[in-house]
Amino acid sequence: MGKFPLISSIVIMLVIFIQPVFSQQKTVVKGYIFNTETSEPVINATIVVSDTKKGTSSGNKGYFELHLNQGTYRFKVTSVGFSGAEFSVKVQSENSEPIKIGLQPIRLEIEGVDVFANLRIAEKDTSINKVPLAILPAVTRISAIEIEKQGATTLTDALKFVPGGWTENRGRKTKQFFSVRGQKYPYPDYSIDGIWQKEFEETGYFLSALDIESVEIVRSSSALVKGLSGLTGVIEVKTKKPERESISALAKYGGLNTYSTSLQYGNKMKDISFNTSASFFGTDGPANRNGKERIGNFHGNMDWKINSKLSLTAGTTYIYGLRQLVNIVEPGSPGIASRVEEYDPVRTLLSFIKVNYLGKDGSSTEIQTNVSYRNADFYSYSIPLKTTTANDEKDWEYGFNLLHSRLLSKTNTIRFGALYNHWVAPEGKRYYTGHSCNVHTWSGVVTDEQQIGKFRLDAGLRIISGYIVEWGGFGIEGSGTGFEKVEPITNESAPFEWQSALGVSYPLSNSSSLHYNFSGGTIAPRKGSLNNDGEIPETETRLQHDLGFRYKSQSHHEITLSAFYTQRNNAISYNGLTITLGDGQIMELYENLDKRSYGMELASKWNIPLLRSSLFANAMLMKGEVDKKGTMVDDAQLPKVILNTGFYFDYSGFDTNFFVNYTGPYTNNRFVNPKWVKENGDFPLGDFVSADLTVGYTFRGKFSKRVFVEVKNILDQEYMTVAGYPDQGRLFMAGVKINY
Repeated sequence: MGKFPLISSIVIMLVIFIQPVFSQQKTVVKGYIFNTETSEPVINATIVVSDTKKGTSSGNKGYFELHLNQGTYRFKVTSVGFSGAEFSVKVQSENSEPIKIGLQPIRLEIEGVDVFANLRIAEKDTSINKVPLAILPAVTRISAIEIEKQGATTLTDALKFVPGGWTENRGRKTKQFFSVRGQKYPYPDYSIDGIWQKEFEETGYFLSALDIESVEIVRSSSALVKGLSGLTGVIEVKTKKPERESISALAKYGGLNTYSTSLQYGNKMKDISFNTSASFFGTDGPANRNGKERIGNFHGNMDWKINSKLSLTAGTTYIYGLRQLVNIVEPGSPGIASRVEEYDPVRTLLSFIKVNYLGKDGSSTEIQTNVSYRNADFYSYSIPLKTTTANDEKDWEYGFNLLHSRLLSKTNTIRFGALYNHWVAPEGKRYYTGHSCNVHTWSGVVTDEQQIGKFRLDAGLRIISGYIVEWGGFGIEGSGTGFEKVEPITNESAPFEWQSALGVSYPLSNSSSLHYNFSGGTIAPRKGSLNNDGEIPETETRLQHDLGFRYKSQSHHEITLSAFYTQRNNAISYNGLTITLGDGQIMELYENLDKRSYGMELASKWNIPLLRSSLFANAMLMKGEVDKKGTMVDDAQLPKVILNTGFYFDYSGFDTNFFVNYTGPYTNNRFVNPKWVKENGDFPLGDFVSADLTVGYTFRGKFSKRVFVEVKNILDQEYMTVAGYPDQGRLFMAGVKINY
């Protein structure tokens, strides 16, 4: 009995002692700040608690935390480019749900969130796919609002006004190729929501722009973590992820029986947010040129914050439709003009799951897996023979990617990862139909980022290799049928490739900074490609330098200026020669040539409050050279200048958006009748001005309704970026979009 009173007395004393201590404990108040129009996080927003000295700012994902005693407080939230918000918050003993704060963008601003402005390494800044500051001047971000104002229908359409961006439109197989600074073979890599895509050739043309929240284009060659083809740039696509209930519907129709429709619904319920959409676009194409298209996109994604440490993201996109391949016109190659081709049906499935874990020490680990399946029935009708051949262009791929990042110190972050991909095309695909492909790819990457004084340094290395089970011969641009007598490659190790990067950034002030980046590596020739001696081309070595200056004011005026130099030793290039094999098919041949290119890029954005408007302008001036018999001469296949400008006006519901592109002259004899080249010389391309205009009016309310008119190619120029495939000319569209 003696022990019980003693224990009771101790418990009572502890309760009396601890109670006032607990009563003074602070409550963690969590919040999330987002853009009310795009549902994107707003970073670096300032949160101030009135009548106290408390305050903080939102992080790079829009979240913030404050430690406050119980009570009622007045919060003030401000951010450059947004209207401020002020409201009361009652802090209780337990605030489990984050406070959601929506900021309305000031509509005269050019839409865009600067995720690179802070030159200080923030504590626990270990985001997996963070772009190094050294390549900031060579990064362009396009938001959903900008995509809408451009009237873009597909992902490739949305890239039209990127600094140094160059889109080649053609009617064969893959319709559109996008490159930056004229660098091709390989073309830039793509990733969807951070998931690298191996075979994305035609998908960019089919993928609906209406599902895209933003596109980030890394024009430099230092995006090692983002993709395997960092030496030619990387295009990161982020799909829409709502932070609140959202509904939108779009319908537009215009000339050539061209239409685009979509319906989207998204919501966030507690710890799960999701987005679903269906969209359709189609056209009859240029008259009498076999250009009919009917494409449907069905998309869904989900984000689940399982707890404070663990999150899961999943997404899937299914594309289905018909696409006829536009016929070539004079002076196109007779071999191409004699065929009528189409894909019917086109079927593409993209899916992924990724899990992210945040460690107690600030580390971040992400496991990604993806599965893609494509199946297109391809038909080619021979006009002289009056016969049709059919090919089942089926392929699939799956992959795994492990990424990890951690702080070695408060100023040093290391990131590393390992990737595996398996791609199979049992009957071949595109230019190499009839030749089986079965390839394993694996890669490892490590990058390090640290701060020494005001200097931010970064470096990285990626290695790539694999195993070839089987690879049939094919040409990069030509018909795979021409390689029927080339023995397939079986059971061989894939060529070893490496990519490296080294960068440094230095802040000159709170609004300006200098950046330098070096990157280099190797690019192996595609298996099966041959030179005119019947041998495999040598591996290319590519080295690139970027030196840039960036200025961004508090009112979002922005200027970036970049100088770049690229050296390509043994660059793999189409040499203009072909051979005809026994079956009559033409095979293109390749050669190794030393190439170099150098130039300047200027990009700027300006807000003009007095005119209720904003504008952007960018320019690339580039000199390309190629080795001819030991002497570097002008590379006429690259445009020397690409200029873009755009003007946004938005006042009292009215909006006007005007865009202009000028691509300088260049030449290319691909797809040209050899007889024409012999008589006239190299085929001239480029040297055109393309202008687009959209005008709209928005009725405000719970459901906002925007009616608009679009005019593509106002000047009605039938310009060509690839010989034999002129633009279809001026196109009028009208439509309506409803948002909730």
